[in-house]
Amino acid sequence: MADYDCVEYEVGVGAAWIRLDRPEKLNALNGALLEELQAALREAEADDAVRVVVLAGNGPAFSAGYDIGDEEAQPDTVEARLLRSRGHLDAIFDLRKPVIAAVDGHALAGGCNLALAADLTFATERSEFGYPDMHFGEPPPKFVLPFVGNSLKYARELLYSGKTVPAREAERMGYVNRVVADDALEETVAEEVDHIRKTPGAVVALTKEMINEVQEAQGDRRGRIDEALATLTMEGAAPRRFREIRDEEGLDAALEWMHGTDKE
Repeated sequence: MADYDCVEYEVGVGAAWIRLDRPEKLNALNGALLEELQAALREAEADDAVRVVVLAGNGPAFSAGYDIGDEEAQPDTVEARLLRSRGHLDAIFDLRKPVIAAVDGHALAGGCNLALAADLTFATERSEFGYPDMHFGEPPPKFVLPFVGNSLKYARELLYSGKTVPAREAERMGYVNRVVADDALEETVAEEVDHIRKTPGAVVALTKEMINEVQEAQGDRRGRIDEALATLTMEGAAPRRFREIRDEEGLDAALEWMHGTDKE
């Protein structure tokens, strides 16, 4: 088993639990965490004792999204930044074992994408979902919402507005399989793992592949921002202004501008 700094990896009965482990940063996704997450997914893929992978977060959040305070560690090119910000989502999609997101707390921006990219998503009552980073001027590098919810209208609502919704509302929209009491999440996920273990692993893998083919036919593989659009958004006026305020007045002032100011 590999040593990790930003995730915890534990194998239980039939499942590998991968816990995002930057609780002081609300499990914000930086380069080191994303690299370790993909390594942990590969480790789970190679372990015959693992039938299901469970993604969770340590501390008060599942994940608050990409770490916007870690820019000095960001890749230099737009292409490299795009690959970093969506490689883990492709890894979940391509994994031949089912992935369950066990969400407790905030699942926002890139954290929301991570939660919804899983094959199944369970959440506690206190959880919330959404894309507040849309106010920043950066659409998700890979669109997950249009392929997992009950209606494109719900995807439009969340992405156009940048608002967040509580877990029950996300469940109604079709983004969450089940909402449970705050103290019942792990038990619920363990029960789901037990159910999946009753189906032969090869059959589950084949079924996931067939469902993925449907999703791909709907445009999943094309549902990514191309490099030209990424350059416009990542280097656009809103991100530049955010960084200016952050550098001059601090992160809190930049966040207040981000969520409280009308944009052109």
